[in-house]
Amino acid sequence: MPTRGFANQTGQGGEYRKITPKWPASTAVAPGDLVWWDTSDDTHKPMSSYVWNTNIATTAGAANAVFAGVSEARRLATQTDAAGVGAGMISYTGEFCFDCDALGAAVDPGALVSFAANAGADGLENQKVRTTATAGEAIGRVTRPAAAGQTCLYFTLLTPLIFGGPTAAA
Repeated sequence: MPTRGFANQTGQGGEYRKITPKWPASTAVAPGDLVWWDTSDDTHKPMSSYVWNTNIATTAGAANAVFAGVSEARRLATQTDAAGVGAGMISYTGEFCFDCDALGAAVDPGALVSFAANAGADGLENQKVRTTATAGEAIGRVTRPAAAGQTCLYFTLLTPLIFGGPTAAA
């Protein structure tokens, strides 16, 4: 079964480059989770654990600088060991397909993609994205046309943490 979020397991979606993760103990992570690098304890964590700051634009702009990629790991909160490669890698390039809210208008290839707020608008989603016009929030670019009303976006990652900051994604 393909990992959620990954567009093609056949290689047609491009190369998936990976980094070795450092997962903290007692942290749940699912395949397909967007993850970030927490410099306070030097570990990777799912985006839902990133601290919310005022609104989605402010939070996404700040989270952009520490965004690491897409998890291939499955870890339970009951796992008390810190883990690395044995738990699953993190992809920082490649084409992905993630859920989004129903699009109000068609989206063309090249549009910028960023994190989505959770339903309470007080945190980030682990496996949901949105389009943005702000380069400083972008974690990727749309790769396939999306019609109005569509609830998923195909995009390629341009991971700012790896490629040198938010403007690298623009």
